[in-house]
Amino acid sequence: MSGALSPSLPLPFLIVAAAIAVLVALRFDMRYALGMAFIAGATASWVVASVSAIPPGWLALLFFGGAMLFFGPVLLAWLLRNTGSLNLVFQVTLLSLAVLLMVVFAVLPDPVGMWREQIELQLSAMARAGFRFEGDRDVIIATWARTMWGSVAALLLGVVFGAVLLGRWWQSLLDSPGSFGVEYRQLRLGLALGIATTVLFIAAFMTGSALTVSLASVAFFALAFQGLAAAHRSKAVGRMDRNWLVAIYVLLIVLPVTSIVVLMLAIWGFLDNWLRPRTQSA
Repeated sequence: MSGALSPSLPLPFLIVAAAIAVLVALRFDMRYALGMAFIAGATASWVVASVSAIPPGWLALLFFGGAMLFFGPVLLAWLLRNTGSLNLVFQVTLLSLAVLLMVVFAVLPDPVGMWREQIELQLSAMARAGFRFEGDRDVIIATWARTMWGSVAALLLGVVFGAVLLGRWWQSLLDSPGSFGVEYRQLRLGLALGIATTVLFIAAFMTGSALTVSLASVAFFALAFQGLAAAHRSKAVGRMDRNWLVAIYVLLIVLPVTSIVVLMLAIWGFLDNWLRPRTQSA
């Protein structure tokens, strides 16, 4: 049911559908989890195909993206089950999406141009509906096209890892209440990924290439996850009032300020990765 509802209401049904499979993978059997992911993904694909016309060139990408959304969390749950390290799952998710982005830019003949065409069609449709855009239309299209792959990858990071977090939390409520909070508060990119992320931000700022900007977008979103974990840690040790933590979550769903809150969390996560003693993340 969550899979069927996910195309029209991705939040929360897309994450819930994947998280249910994660819970089954962690607590029962991978075969059942994979079967549930397949049924949810097939149902979502059927809904999408029945209500919208998909350009032929996008079918393979949409199929692969759907497979990642539903099967990715299950595979990460398998890793979590075998290693017991939520932080390792966090790092593997980030690295996997970075590799995927590099493959996309290496394989597709014009990864930016394919978005430009779709954005132009959408803007034309919005203009016919009466919407007006301030500024140079060509500049807007070029900027959006250059950043779309990074936005999609960041969304994949949020959904896939978010599903793992939700499924792991459900499992902890059943098996070991309180253990999830301890695991989540220790999220950290680590030294190697921290250095790579710093270099990546500098490269994206200096070159502005579509690939480096896309990779930086994913790293930025991963740092926001670490910043949120740092906020939970501050609350757990008494340095932050519970009301401030509640305010962060509320503001994350208030669209006009969501981007500002994510930016502040990413900065917090970046500083936390370098300033927190390693012994605290052990």
